Amino acid sequence: MPMKRLHIAIVIFCLLFSIDAKSQTEQQIKNELEKRGINTYEEVQAELRKRGMTEADARRQARLYGINYDEYLKKYILAKANQEEALEPVTSITLDTVDYTTELTDEANQIIPQDTLKIKEPQGLPYFGYDIFTNNPYANQQALVGNIDPGYIIGPGDELRVYLWGEAEFQFEGKVDINGNLFIPNVGQVFVSGVTYQSLHERLKQYLSRFYSGLVKSPPAIFLDVSLTKLRPIRVMVMGESKNPGSLMINSFATTLNSIYASGGIKTTGSLREVKVFRNNRFISTIDLYDYLIKGAVSEDIRLMSNDVIFIQSRMNAISIEGEVNREGIYELKGNEGLIDLIGFAGGLKPTAHTQSVTIKRIRPLLGRSKDNSFDREIITINYNDLLLEGVNFRLQDGDQILFDKVLDKFDNMVTIAGSVFRPGDYQYTEGMSVADLIGTAGGLRPNTYFEKVDLFRRDRSGELRFLSLNLTEVLGEGSQPNFQLQPDDSLKVYNTQELKTLETVSIEGFLSKPKTVLWRENLSLYDLIFMSANVEDLEYKNRILTSRADLLRYQEGKTEYQVIPFNLDEVLDKKFNAVLKPRDRVILYSRDINEVLDSYVTIRGAVKNEGRYALTDDMTVEDLILQAGGFVRTAFRDSVTVSRENFDFSGNMIAQVRRVPTNMDYLLGATTKPDGSYILQHNDNITVDLIPGSSESREVKLSGEIKFPGNYFLRSKEETLKEVITRAGGISPNAYLPGAKFYRDGKQLALSIDDLMTKQNEAFNIVLQPNDSIYIPESFYTVKVEGEVANPSLQKYQLNQGVKAYIRNAGGRTKNAHKIYITSSNGFTRKVGWLSNPKVLDGSIITVSAKPPKKEREPGKFLENFGTLAAIISSTLTTIYLVERLN
Repeated sequence: MPMKRLHIAIVIFCLLFSIDAKSQTEQQIKNELEKRGINTYEEVQAELRKRGMTEADARRQARLYGINYDEYLKKYILAKANQEEALEPVTSITLDTVDYTTELTDEANQIIPQDTLKIKEPQGLPYFGYDIFTNNPYANQQALVGNIDPGYIIGPGDELRVYLWGEAEFQFEGKVDINGNLFIPNVGQVFVSGVTYQSLHERLKQYLSRFYSGLVKSPPAIFLDVSLTKLRPIRVMVMGESKNPGSLMINSFATTLNSIYASGGIKTTGSLREVKVFRNNRFISTIDLYDYLIKGAVSEDIRLMSNDVIFIQSRMNAISIEGEVNREGIYELKGNEGLIDLIGFAGGLKPTAHTQSVTIKRIRPLLGRSKDNSFDREIITINYNDLLLEGVNFRLQDGDQILFDKVLDKFDNMVTIAGSVFRPGDYQYTEGMSVADLIGTAGGLRPNTYFEKVDLFRRDRSGELRFLSLNLTEVLGEGSQPNFQLQPDDSLKVYNTQELKTLETVSIEGFLSKPKTVLWRENLSLYDLIFMSANVEDLEYKNRILTSRADLLRYQEGKTEYQVIPFNLDEVLDKKFNAVLKPRDRVILYSRDINEVLDSYVTIRGAVKNEGRYALTDDMTVEDLILQAGGFVRTAFRDSVTVSRENFDFSGNMIAQVRRVPTNMDYLLGATTKPDGSYILQHNDNITVDLIPGSSESREVKLSGEIKFPGNYFLRSKEETLKEVITRAGGISPNAYLPGAKFYRDGKQLALSIDDLMTKQNEAFNIVLQPNDSIYIPESFYTVKVEGEVANPSLQKYQLNQGVKAYIRNAGGRTKNAHKIYITSSNGFTRKVGWLSNPKVLDGSIITVSAKPPKKEREPGKFLENFGTLAAIISSTLTTIYLVERLN
């Protein structure tokens, strides 16, 4: 039969010639190849693609004409290219084997060359995720093939193998035509398009059972097997930032991710976060490849259909992160993502990351640039710890560069000990740790330890290392540890007797920032020690130090007391007096505050903007102090102030002099340059600025509940009444329950009947309001509370015109310990209920049954004693009456 198309060398030429294919020989095909100039494997592949054929088609067709496709290529094509190794032939398709490995062949320009180098920016950071396309699995077709999904939908172009065995045998391979039908010889055609691979077997079984009844017998006599021998190819379009955009022929089992691999991957200018799929001009899916790269799963990776369009948009942004993160690189964020998400993409922070100050380098956006700024770059420093505590996901923008620095190579809980201990070294600092504790932790002291001296090295706030010499015997003595507390980063030096033979010191203390001990040297003078230890050039220091007296304490051999040598500091600084120091000398400087006040101050309070204590200056007036305090407040009384000045008369009675001092407003406002008769302040004066009478009172009351316009109201006058304020608030609302209205003053409820005031116009209850009064008018409560000595204290439903005793009966009645009954109305009034009375109970009232007071215990014999006394009195009285009558 004439050939219209073939694959590769052999099949191509059988198609090219309109002669019987069986008459073709290898030599004829070879001659035709040479005639057409096809000498390489790539040229053969190009000719096949031009004719829309695959290698599977070529192998199958060549087999029909008795020619081995792979052997022919090795003999006539690959041999010309001097290939040392021939292509390994693919396993031939037999009736019992389904070959899914030779479905399609990618064009040479679709395969991306292998490159193990990461794509990097000039600064050395790689773009995250793009290197997965350097090792393209699409170069090996077997990498794209797996088990057929039971949900795979049969369509035109799929090739099926149908096999029957048992009482009847039948085998057939056929292709689903363009109409979706599968034609089965001697049976007819059956529509299978749109059927899933899982249900295909049942579909064909139902159809064939009309011709082969053994399929549906029980047990069956004929068995059916249906399998796929070839998947249909589909054509999709990959557009946008793909390395090889355009049309692709791919496996119908392929997904969106397969198509991206087949197109060579995504450029670094393309987005990995939003790869969109369109079908029939409608958006159907989007893929975030970060899910694939970080989580290993792509939930939206759908199976493609013919003519689907995969669009790769441009990168949304490029944000870099470097430093102490597990995966440095340049990342892409979505609009709802921030710094926390970026750190997650980067694999998290390393343990060495410093999070309290994170540096962000930013380029100002185009719309945010100002003419006032010379540069368009800025640095932002954030505290990542605070952001996590506050739950803030810091927003980033395109071009941001985030840097996490390392933590400092310094320990914040370390103390060090060196010298004459068994285990010198670094140790953990604990709260309250003392010098003795550290020595014990280091294994204790070695023999020949020098007990007269131990040095404690400590850094001050300026970072300068200073040391304090202690007596080791005192440090280790009982009860002395709290006096020698350590701090983090302290270092302790313990000496032995050999070290201290040549080590002598001198010290200076007193009016200094810190005491100082220095090594003694020959010809060390008193001037040298003072000059290197005290800031004698500072004017404030010179004004505060006592220059008329300082002491030099000199150690005396064989004595426990120091020799005190007083000297004049001015003479030393002027070099009129000097002395050469000896080992163990101590110099003590004094402050002038031993006999005079150096820090004079005055205090102002009251109606000024900034109350408090202020430094006293020379000739300071009341007006000067008011200005330093920020001036008067709006309601201040400005004509005069009250000044309290110390005035001790040594009698123990008089302690202060208080006077009213007028203020000079012209001097205060700058109208005059000199104060005219102003009051000059002295140390420790106390000035009080008063408020205008009445201005300090906050005259505000609160109305809430069933008022037409509830809220806070300011009183118009000090005599405004309750009724006037309620009228100003619009009056009572229709739903108000006036008997339950409550009036509060100073947080306590007053017994006041607003019902009598508003409904009965009883002016006796029209109280004059005070600041902070509160009025609450409720709706009806519909309840009455019964409590105290009843069987079942409870909250009962309010019954109109029902008396107290009915509510007590409903609560189970009174107990044996019951005493008196009280009823408290919701407006605050309380009254006692008599035995014969049964008043009606108002809504919201509280009925209380009190308990009997405890009986007093009788003393033993007290009754007889009282009875005897009473009997004696009665007997005496009767005797007196009898005697009077006898006399009469």
